[in-house]
Amino acid sequence: MKKLLLVEENEILREKESFFDKVFKVLFLLMFIGSYLVLVGVTSFKLIEHIVKYGISG
Repeated sequence: MKKLLLVEENEILREKESFFDKVFKVLFLLMFIGSYLVLVGVTSFKLIEHIVKYGISG
């Protein structure tokens, strides 16, 4: 009986861990994508700003 309870508790803990693991992975992915988008956005903005100020040849 005790062994059965321990097995059930372990399964519940594993499910919780896998849920938190998934959440952590999603958050990490969003952080990574977000930082990439910010980097690309800033670079594009600076490039456009440079073209507007000095023209393409500058």
